[in-house]
Amino acid sequence: MADLFKDILSAEESLFTNEMALDFDYLPKEIPHREGQQHYIAECIQLLLAGRMGKNLLITGAPGIGKTAAVKWVMREMEEKGLDEQAIPLYVNCWKKDTPHKILLDLCDQLKYKWVQNRNTDELFREVANIINKKAAVIVLDEVDKLESEQIIYQLLEDIFRKCIILITNDNEWISEVDARLRSRLLPETIEFKKYTPAETEDILKRRIKAAFVHNVWEEEAADLISEKTHEIGDMRYGLFLLRETGNIAEKKASRKIKKEHAEAAVARLGDFSIRKSSDLDEDEKHIVEAVKANAGKTSTEIYDVYKQKSGKAYRTFHRKLKSLEEAGLLAIEGDFTPTGGRVSRVRLKKA
Repeated sequence: MADLFKDILSAEESLFTNEMALDFDYLPKEIPHREGQQHYIAECIQLLLAGRMGKNLLITGAPGIGKTAAVKWVMREMEEKGLDEQAIPLYVNCWKKDTPHKILLDLCDQLKYKWVQNRNTDELFREVANIINKKAAVIVLDEVDKLESEQIIYQLLEDIFRKCIILITNDNEWISEVDARLRSRLLPETIEFKKYTPAETEDILKRRIKAAFVHNVWEEEAADLISEKTHEIGDMRYGLFLLRETGNIAEKKASRKIKKEHAEAAVARLGDFSIRKSSDLDEDEKHIVEAVKANAGKTSTEIYDVYKQKSGKAYRTFHRKLKSLEEAGLLAIEGDFTPTGGRVSRVRLKKA
């Protein structure tokens, strides 16, 4: 008689071997298809290690195409080779740390400086500068376009003696909008990351499958569907979500194989997925989400009027946060034509 249970996963078994390999911030041993960019980043830092001034660097490109991972990989290489004794690698994500004070508190924490209680921003900056100026530093400001003010960049340029400042942004136009004095002082080298090709997308996802799942549990049709959908979206984070979700669906069905039907079910759930959770939002972002929820289908200008009544902040701040919420998958901004032939942007929630 045939074994009726051979294709059924038992309660003690799992299709996953290392689910952490599907986390957005997981850093694999290799970052494939970004070797050229990593080499250039290392060249900009190498000058510091030779006792000279490093090159400043602006990294641009769409979300979810390896910008942050490439930089963090280089920083990890520095630490593993002991080069952090010569130049301190420091990383700040400006989505969460969007003011000079928040950034400096983060830097103090990384530099293991603990006396921050009741210290103002200028005092914290002096302490940070004193520590860094004993050596040199690679200072990475990720999502730099989310900063409330670019003044902190100017201070770093002026008061840190030997440094390599790396700025990462999804907004290719950001540098053209900052103060002219800052642009002329910064004079960054520029790297634009291009989206992954279909073959590169497939290779990256297959590597993650190998790292995260039991050998040979993925059927080829299922993996192909996830690769195709990820390339269509153009954001590798959605691919990682789909890999995890597909595996979870297969496990719930007690299947020993991850099949195309499981992948299709995961793709159907993409509308419920967002890069960031609502609980991660700051107060301004929560006000915008509430305004959009209460004014469904209104234009961005109308939403701003509601937001301004609560916050009193400028349209530039509103627009920056609106784009951030769109990138996070929480809002959708859609172009629409007016009866007179003009064009407006309408905003809606992507999640209930």
